[in-house]
Amino acid sequence: MKQKLLAFVMTIMMSLGLCSSALAAENDGVVGFVNMQAIVASYPGIKDIAQEIANKRNDLQKSFNEQAKNLDAKAQQDLQQKLNKELADFEAKKMAPVQKTIRTTIDQVAAAQGIKSVVNIQAMVTGGKDLTGEVVKVLKNKQ
Repeated sequence: MKQKLLAFVMTIMMSLGLCSSALAAENDGVVGFVNMQAIVASYPGIKDIAQEIANKRNDLQKSFNEQAKNLDAKAQQDLQQKLNKELADFEAKKMAPVQKTIRTTIDQVAAAQGIKSVVNIQAMVTGGKDLTGEVVKVLKNKQ
C-alpha cells in the first residue's frame, strides 16, 4: 500500500514537473522563424538595388571583355579576380543598409512578441512562430 501511494505521489510530482516545464518552454522558449528570401524580396526598393547591381555586373563584364583581348591567361585571371572583388564590394555596399534594417526589424518584432531567438525558416524543423508577415508589414510601414 505504501509503495502504491509513493508511486502515485511520484507520478503526480513528475506530471506537475513536466507540465511546468512545458509551460516554461511555451512562454520563454518559443523560437521565432522568418523566411529571409521573402523578406528581402518584399523589401521596399529592393528591385532598384538589384537593378543597380545587375548594371554594375554588366559594366564590369564589358570592361573585362574589352581589357582581356590583349592579355594572356594569367593577366585575364588577375583582371577577373579584381573585377569580381569590385562587384562584391559594390554589392556589399548596396546591401549592407538593407541587411541592417531587416535585422533591426526582426529584432523589434521578436522583442514585441517576447521571442528571444529567431532563425531562418530553413533551420526550423518543427514548431516555432512565423514572424515573416509581421516583419514585412513593419518594413513596408518604415519606408
